[in-house]
Amino acid sequence: MVRQTVTVDTIGEPPDKRIGSQCIKSGNQVFVSGQIAYLDGTLVGAGDPLKQCRQCLRNIQAFVEKAGGTMDNVVSLNIFLSDIRFREASMEARAEFFNAPGPSATVVGGADFAFPDLLVEISAIAIL
Repeated sequence: MVRQTVTVDTIGEPPDKRIGSQCIKSGNQVFVSGQIAYLDGTLVGAGDPLKQCRQCLRNIQAFVEKAGGTMDNVVSLNIFLSDIRFREASMEARAEFFNAPGPSATVVGGADFAFPDLLVEISAIAIL
């Protein structure tokens, strides 16, 4: 099966290629790496978990659409929160992006992120 890197202009690829790619499409499967609330290199929603969740999901949407799908193709999410109390914000954002019942999801609180001011990181798997 051919493995293809999917890129989005407003979401940079890791500078060190040993780290991997933001998004890989293999056959009818799309794997989106953990997305943080950055757009064009700028943090969106500093201090606001709902705004950060929304931006993470917008980034995921951009990759899935570039790969040929829609958010209805997303079957699984991994949601990492710096504080489990942000769970409600993650549920609110998910309701805005997905039709019921939405994808399966794992939610983890107490995550420590690589960049300051990050409150949320979300990865996804889609089946086209």
